[in-house]
Amino acid sequence: MMLLRTLVLEHSGHDSPVNGALLCCFAIPQIASNFLVYSLDEEVEPGSSRVYIAALRKKAERYFLGGIESKENLQLAMRVLKQIITLATGSGVKDGNTSEAQVPYHFIDLKGSKLPTARPEDHHSLMIKKALVMKVITLGTSVIGLPAIESTELIVPSIRFSSKMVSPPSTADGTEAVAQGADEEPSVVLPVAAPADLLPPPPKESVPQVPAPRVQQPVTPPEAVSSVVARDQSSLLEVDTTLTNLARVAQELTQQKRAVFQQQEELEQHRSQLLREKAALEQANQQLAVLESALQQRTEALNGREEHLAQDAQLQQAEQRRLESWARQLEEESFRLQALDRASQQQAEQLATGLGQLSGFRGDLKGLLYRLDGTLFPVEKVDRRQGADAGNVPGPD
Repeated sequence: MMLLRTLVLEHSGHDSPVNGALLCCFAIPQIASNFLVYSLDEEVEPGSSRVYIAALRKKAERYFLGGIESKENLQLAMRVLKQIITLATGSGVKDGNTSEAQVPYHFIDLKGSKLPTARPEDHHSLMIKKALVMKVITLGTSVIGLPAIESTELIVPSIRFSSKMVSPPSTADGTEAVAQGADEEPSVVLPVAAPADLLPPPPKESVPQVPAPRVQQPVTPPEAVSSVVARDQSSLLEVDTTLTNLARVAQELTQQKRAVFQQQEELEQHRSQLLREKAALEQANQQLAVLESALQQRTEALNGREEHLAQDAQLQQAEQRRLESWARQLEEESFRLQALDRASQQQAEQLATGLGQLSGFRGDLKGLLYRLDGTLFPVEKVDRRQGADAGNVPGPD
């Protein structure tokens, strides 16, 4: 699981600070400026997410976030962000065809660096597709970053507490207290001076001493003494008020820091819960994979059984067709045999009729022969011949 780099933001409408996800951080040497892009996971439109781009200034190994004051710098930063999104999506990388000139830039390595608290209202926002957010984060964490460009300007961050600003007190020399941003909670640094220089002398030291009788010195009027004492008391009251305000600021910052730590602990607990849920989901996926494998094997077995049954059905249909063909052949053969039987019966009847006729023809022929023999041969010869032919001529059937 990839851990996201977060930063603390004072969002309007929220009682406590919120965390923003760092998308990427890059520097443009052309204008010697650094820029930071982050997201609050705000889905304004379906499929689109709002991201913020802020100016990141580095001074003496400390970072400060603020708005982009120059319109030209904002345009260059937007062009570089477009190049980063194009690189993250992989479009236009192979052929290198782009509609505008590329702006040189490099990613910034913020590992181990502490980012200050910021307000999204001070930064420029834009809409990008929600699917591109993780791609930009993945690209920003996979490339090798370089150090940020050091700022040469004087950076004076503001202090915010209880949604109102406390004016810094004026010192004796007319200078104002300057707020320097600490690691994650700002602190107030007064001008360098000894403690005695910050506090006026006590009122009793301001009272002039009584001159000696022998020395004539000018005596301070009582009105002047009263004005000095009142001025000193007013200064003491301002210093006391300032210290009280600073103590309240420190207390509120401590509470905010505790709230941030509590949110981090809750985030760690949520992350641990997500890891456990992920492990349970992976185990469930494994069990589901085993069930799917068993179901696939059972499906294959059923498919094989269906194929075997289909083959058996085809064999049975072929056997049935063969038996039906044999039955038709047997029926045809039976019809043919019956026809032959009837033909043979007719032939037998015809043969019997022919034999009867033949017997009649033989009897007639025999009588005719007798008559012919009697006509052609004498009586003696006829008798002898009849005696000789008696054994050769068959009798009538």
